[in-house]
Amino acid sequence: MAPMNDLRAGSLCVVAAAVLWGFWPAWVRGGGSGAASATVALLVAGVVGLPLALRERAHRAVAVPELRPTARDFVLVALLGVSNALNTWFYFRALAEGAVAPAVLSHYLAPVLVALFAPFFLRERTSPRTPLALVLALAGTAVLLLGAPGDGRADGQADRHAAWLGGSSAVFYAAAVLLSKAVAPRFGNAELFSYHALVATLVLLLLGGIPRGASGLAWPALGALVSGLFAGMIYYEGLRRIPAERVGVLTYVEPVAAVVVGWVVFGEAPGLAALLGGGLVTAGGLLVVSQEAET
Repeated sequence: MAPMNDLRAGSLCVVAAAVLWGFWPAWVRGGGSGAASATVALLVAGVVGLPLALRERAHRAVAVPELRPTARDFVLVALLGVSNALNTWFYFRALAEGAVAPAVLSHYLAPVLVALFAPFFLRERTSPRTPLALVLALAGTAVLLLGAPGDGRADGQADRHAAWLGGSSAVFYAAAVLLSKAVAPRFGNAELFSYHALVATLVLLLLGGIPRGASGLAWPALGALVSGLFAGMIYYEGLRRIPAERVGVLTYVEPVAAVVVGWVVFGEAPGLAALLGGGLVTAGGLLVVSQEAET
């Protein structure tokens, strides 16, 4: 079991990272286009992180030569880049084009999808809670997409649009998590982050995520440093200190933070559908990730 100081420090790292991730709505909307913001964010994070990645590669080549990446490992990193490109393309569009609450809450279908597919791809045991969690998450997504009876919000179409995009991003977010776990032993934190971010940038450019002028670059570029590279590095530090299932519980701070940002910054008070559907999605995710913490 990890020492108490490690548990506390690791928990603080993960919570801090999750809070910083919750600021993505502000960075994305400051950039205007969700697709262009995704390209800028991943390009800046990948380029700034590259010197750290190369330094890490040189160190690991001496320290752990038996974990030298193979050609297959680099192919998996490339697939990770493709997955995260599609994740950010859908998610950033959801934040830019729809309401924040349904976008971020449907995005958090991902932990349930990871729990569902991890036994097939990572040979991890299946949690007995997964089927119930999946039912809760799908029911929550249905509420987000269809709207709760009596919601009466004029922007219900925007909520549904954001939920569709956010739910689509969750599929690729889950794929990125599974691929990350598969290749993590072969790469350092900065390597994994920078290499896949640069691949993702190329994919986003092919998808049309090309910035139009310099006026919208500052906010997503700042987000790349604060909520991208910095948050990612402290998240990985926390991941090294505390069990993965506890990390999963703590990352549910992100949707709460994002909804608060949407409310305070953009005046988007979450409606009944967002609260009910988001609550079901969150309950499903917490049901899975808290399984080991209680045993």
